[in-house]
Amino acid sequence: MPFDTFKQVVARVKELEIFPRISFTGQGESLLHPQVEEFIRYATAEGVEVMMTTNANLLTPQRSRSLLDAGLKGICFSISDTEEDYELVYNLDFETTRNNALAFLEIAREEYAERNVESAVSIVIHDLNQDKVDEYSAYWHAAGVGETFKFEQNNRGGDCDNSHYFIESDRFQDEARELLAKRKVTTLCSAPFYFVFIGWSGQYYICCGDYHKTDPLGSVFEYSIDAMEQVKLETLARRPQACAQCNIDPVNGVREKMFEMEQGEAEQAELDLFIKQQRMFYQPRLPTDLDPLNWEASLPSGIIAREI
Repeated sequence: MPFDTFKQVVARVKELEIFPRISFTGQGESLLHPQVEEFIRYATAEGVEVMMTTNANLLTPQRSRSLLDAGLKGICFSISDTEEDYELVYNLDFETTRNNALAFLEIAREEYAERNVESAVSIVIHDLNQDKVDEYSAYWHAAGVGETFKFEQNNRGGDCDNSHYFIESDRFQDEARELLAKRKVTTLCSAPFYFVFIGWSGQYYICCGDYHKTDPLGSVFEYSIDAMEQVKLETLARRPQACAQCNIDPVNGVREKMFEMEQGEAEQAELDLFIKQQRMFYQPRLPTDLDPLNWEASLPSGIIAREI
């Protein structure tokens, strides 16, 4: 991302009534950007807090101090495995990653104590680590990490092959929508609204699930963050490629549980829990002025694809 584009991102953030945090995350390793400290310093001077996600492999002690001097508010380490499993999944040296993460925590604690630097570890659950997640979480807590976040593996709009049944079949579409309606749960995914994703070129995207950036929605030089809400609603109504095969989508999530139940791999209680989580945790993240159960009724008729 060019610096001028980042400045416009910050300007868009400052238009909002309450500033969200900017986070360098979503696609790629943050520390590969040659101006990351400059970006942090600029946003911090503008009153916007900056977080970042990193695999920590490039996070030397010298780099840690450079980031903290620039004003970094918090860090999330993307480390879902240890030892040989880590090296198999990440193709990086685990000792380097671990030592760098531990050094950052110590430096932040000892040299920047007045800043109250936040820290977290993101653990993505997958086949190799699913029986070790609690162990990993306890390890990082003992090392001084503030929080650990556990996530089911995101298939990045279908670009990552996670062997989901729903991708191979169109079945259960109507049944899933009817069940969500019966339970008073929206079919609308909250991720595009709760996490505003802006790519390196300044284009808004539905979310980081649009891995190949197939559906640009408009530029930060043309649209405010608030104006983007309507664009996203209209785009979601057309079921863009990134959403049609995404396992985060509520309809697809219900369909997957139905396929798993059919195969004897899940029980009704697991489907019920999934729907409950959608209602309790994700539905409240939608815009407050939107009727989540009748969101499509608010759209103009005859929506057509927007060319950017």
